[in-house]
Amino acid sequence: MRPLVVLCFAVLALHLPLAAQIVDAKAVSDDLQKVKDIAADSLPWKLKASLGAGLTQVSLTNWSGGGQNTVTIRGLVLASADYADGAFSWDNDADLGYSLTKLGSQEFRKNDDRIILTSKASMKQNASLRYTALMDFRTQFAAGFNYDQRDPTDSTQPLEISNLLAPAYLTAAVGAEWTPYSQLRMLISPLSSRSILVLDDSLSARGAYGVDPGSNFKTDVGALLNATIDWEIVENVQWKSRFNAFCRYDAPDLWIVTVENAFLMKVNSFLNVGLLTDLFYDDRVPVIRDDGTRGPATQIRNQLVVNFVYNVSNH
Repeated sequence: MRPLVVLCFAVLALHLPLAAQIVDAKAVSDDLQKVKDIAADSLPWKLKASLGAGLTQVSLTNWSGGGQNTVTIRGLVLASADYADGAFSWDNDADLGYSLTKLGSQEFRKNDDRIILTSKASMKQNASLRYTALMDFRTQFAAGFNYDQRDPTDSTQPLEISNLLAPAYLTAAVGAEWTPYSQLRMLISPLSSRSILVLDDSLSARGAYGVDPGSNFKTDVGALLNATIDWEIVENVQWKSRFNAFCRYDAPDLWIVTVENAFLMKVNSFLNVGLLTDLFYDDRVPVIRDDGTRGPATQIRNQLVVNFVYNVSNH
């Protein structure tokens, strides 16, 4: 019996230091994680980027149901650089997207082309109110065409209707931003401006996008309502939305409205599915309506996309 008792005490004596080491190791690991979290939170600049690419292909051979071969290629970059120091914050965002589609024997044609850059500086007053200055710049990468019309100078080419910096929109505003919930921010600015740039001579000569014929630039002064939503509706399903409504003081009954909605469903860390809806209305931008008439109309674009995504950040 005595040898058994001695053996038990020996095993216990050997395991006590080991158990203590395990506890100490866990404590050290927890402390290191806390240090990492504190270090990340203390960074004045928070940098983040999401790089996405997608490819869709439909190939038909002797297909009795009919249809055409289709190839769609898309690229997407979402990036942010946010600074915070006490009551002052400065948020910068970039939304870049480009997509090409080839239908049957047609050449590749773009169906998404956007450059959206926003910068917002704020001074916090309390938990839900900040005084804010906002700048929003929007344009596109490449020329866009109306393939149903011919260029008057070259009948073999489709009619060009847009290009890089034609148009470009620059909105500047100063006002107060209200955050009733962490997912919702609303900026009300009684003092704002919206500038239209058309740096393409052929388009400016036509007075495209609201500029005077032959002019490359036009600025309106008015009021701005800006709202953003960033809400995880359920786990792995994110709703991101941007709303801009600009009222010109010389035409208070005519509002220029831009709405961008994105419902993003995360499949895993490298794959997501998105339903994107863009809405735009400007009374000075005529379009060919569905009934064949020409004039201002609400423009809507819907996209269902599957993207391979790579995320990087410093926090």
